[in-house]
Amino acid sequence: MYFHSFFSSKTSFIILLIVSIGTGIGYSIFSLKQMHVETREFVNIAMLDLFSEWNEDEFLNYTSNRMQKKLTNAKLQEINVVFIRLGKLLNYHGAYGGLFRSKVSWLHVVVCYQVSANFQGGKFAALITLIKQHGKWVIGKFEYKYAFFPIKRQLGSLILVSIPATFNSDMLYQDIK
Repeated sequence: MYFHSFFSSKTSFIILLIVSIGTGIGYSIFSLKQMHVETREFVNIAMLDLFSEWNEDEFLNYTSNRMQKKLTNAKLQEINVVFIRLGKLLNYHGAYGGLFRSKVSWLHVVVCYQVSANFQGGKFAALITLIKQHGKWVIGKFEYKYAFFPIKRQLGSLILVSIPATFNSDMLYQDIK
């Protein structure tokens, strides 16, 4: 009898509504935090795998079906050349970013991370947007920039070396006393 009277009053309805909304908000926050952990882990694992030893087929395994269809052989060849010229991975700085509200819909979340790494032959940075495909996170968009270190000939040698911009070449021509 008390149970029936509790749910028939306006006060109890409002209390039940507030508790339900609070539970929904709490679950949403927990879900978004969990999604951030999952996506950041995916990006870090995928990028370390790709940066440590670039492989075009591995890259395609991490991308969405839609992105695979958009990638041309010329674009893949361009990415391959970049990683060949960059050389060996020296250090990876990790993924920064996370989940953002979409401009299109308040309920839609965009997952986007920025990664950067230093290589023997230069620096590389990418902006990666993830999507969920068949229950797995995959790369939906991959935008990148790179900078190669200047390569100059070493004086008196045929060996190519990378010389820092701050190197003073005048000291090579001074007489040693």
